Amino acid sequence: MGTLYGVSVGAGDPGLMTVKTVRILESCGVIAVPRTHGENSLALSIAERAADLAGKRKVYLDLPMCRHRKALDRNYDETAEMLCGLLETEDVAVPTLGDISVYSTFSRIAKRVEERGFKAEICPGVTSFSAAAASLGKPLCLGSEPLHILPCGCEDFEKLLDLRGTKVIMKTGSKCGELIALLRKKGLALRTSVIENCGLDNERIFGSLDQVPDDLGYFTVFIVGECRDET
Repeated sequence: MGTLYGVSVGAGDPGLMTVKTVRILESCGVIAVPRTHGENSLALSIAERAADLAGKRKVYLDLPMCRHRKALDRNYDETAEMLCGLLETEDVAVPTLGDISVYSTFSRIAKRVEERGFKAEICPGVTSFSAAAASLGKPLCLGSEPLHILPCGCEDFEKLLDLRGTKVIMKTGSKCGELIALLRKKGLALRTSVIENCGLDNERIFGSLDQVPDDLGYFTVFIVGECRDET
């Protein structure tokens, strides 16, 4: 009986993949690749640049991009059933962008796999916002400052922006324009950095909202820095 491994491939640069991630990917007989809309997987393309996946069996996990609970649960159940069939004879690795503990679907699927009697393990990785802070050359938090990770548009989102500490805003999607307008209204334009496609060849970094173009892509992170005395 095999083990299901959720492996974090980091923020984009294959050099940031951990030694443990590479070892797991190379040891598993099957690579189960999450994708949406039948597209090629960015996580797989990153993994292939750091690990030798030649000869591995690859299967695809087609995951819906929707918020309908019943449709999602049905998909997760079907995905778990398929993975359990593979786990009868082999270890399976699921490569996932960033760190698998941050807004990843893997945990929902892994829970179902474990309920069916199989073992699941998670291998951590570099988050997009940690890599973004490194690219910016700025700390996310210092001393006793709090750090807030906010999905764009979550409940009480505008109030949460008023909290003390650095705010990392993720899952912006098509809401970038609305988010930029809100941050400007709250006087946060000069304290906000924007990183698109962090760690990839087409990475773009903007030190303030005044530099941001209109064509931001899906993989964009906003970091609203703490107002601190840097002297």
